[in-house]
Amino acid sequence: MLTELLVRTAVADGGRRVSVHLADQNRQALIVALSHQPGLAVADAAVLPELTGLGAVSCGTDTAEDGRRVWAVLDL
Repeated sequence: MLTELLVRTAVADGGRRVSVHLADQNRQALIVALSHQPGLAVADAAVLPELTGLGAVSCGTDTAEDGRRVWAVLDL
């Protein structure tokens, strides 16, 4: 459910592709979705509280040249 929300948020930027990256360290998993849609993404204030409600111990979003990144950290 959490990964689905990350991907839906990246897809909402209107790009033709999305990538999902996974990493683990110190008994935590990092999941990142990247929209690959250059430009400023529309901010969705509801996404971060939703991620927290789904169990993220930390989460965030930012926009870079290669699109919006939305990420969440989960305890394993």
